[in-house]
Amino acid sequence: MLFGKGVHLLAEKDIAEKSFIRLNDVFADVFNGLIFKGEQIVTPDSLEVLDVSSQYRADDWSIHEMERDVLKLWKNCGLNLVALGVENQTEADKDMPFRVVAYDGSVYRSQLLKTETKYDKDGLISVLSKKRYPVITIVLYFNDKKGWNYPKNIKNCFNPPLADNDVMNRLDEYISDYRITVFDIGGMSMEDASVFKSDFREIAEHFIKMRSGEEYVPSTRTITHVDEFLKLMTALTGDKDYEKLIGKIKSDDKEGVTVCKVLQGAINKGLEEGYKREASAIIAIIEDFTKNNGISVGDALIRLNISVEKYNEYKMVLSENNYY
Repeated sequence: MLFGKGVHLLAEKDIAEKSFIRLNDVFADVFNGLIFKGEQIVTPDSLEVLDVSSQYRADDWSIHEMERDVLKLWKNCGLNLVALGVENQTEADKDMPFRVVAYDGSVYRSQLLKTETKYDKDGLISVLSKKRYPVITIVLYFNDKKGWNYPKNIKNCFNPPLADNDVMNRLDEYISDYRITVFDIGGMSMEDASVFKSDFREIAEHFIKMRSGEEYVPSTRTITHVDEFLKLMTALTGDKDYEKLIGKIKSDDKEGVTVCKVLQGAINKGLEEGYKREASAIIAIIEDFTKNNGISVGDALIRLNISVEKYNEYKMVLSENNYY
């Protein structure tokens, strides 16, 4: 049962991450911030969604489907077409280089098989496309506790490791060493995150603060994609209060929502729940004193150094929230 719940949580997180990164302005911002250091080179309207699924035949000749996270065709880069891919990871994966080379290989293979129509003397015919373009995949690593701790190239992923002998040393230069690019979001600095212009900046700052052990203070910047932002925060933090705010914000705020307003609502909710738990625990202790030790409520309050006013406040909070 626990395993099933874990799989469900991973699926929720995966869907939320894909939905957020798939937004064109966020996707463009990620590449502009990480690759072009904040220059606005990739524009949202120059991106076209590509199919993220591909099929392959296994050793037993059965057909399997492989699906990557997000893939878009960049159509206005001044050079050529470029396929841009993003893979989201919340945990480091020792096999990530193998996965990425498989994803990218499937895109190159699809270019070889792609057809287009053209006219010749016999009319409209279908021919293989001659277009060939590069594929760039980056890995976004979201972890608020630790950095990426596995190799980022294929040669260092072999198990057992390549032997250090004359034969392997001579073969080494002929082994293609596919490398991946991992961006550790939590390992960035706040200055690094300042290059982002979209809602992605808030996600980046959250992970930077959490990794460093600092308190995350919500900004006053406006959120463009409230639904996707809150669902991603729900998936990444496990706090369902973020998602509960979606309906309320939609009806209460018509002119844009700031991160501070959204997250402060969740923080206040957390503080409120914490106070309820505190009140419940104190009342339980007082009741235990009076029932099992034969002392009055007044004497119990003196021993616990709690005022009558505070005691009544605790009782009122619990009464209002049906704890009685």
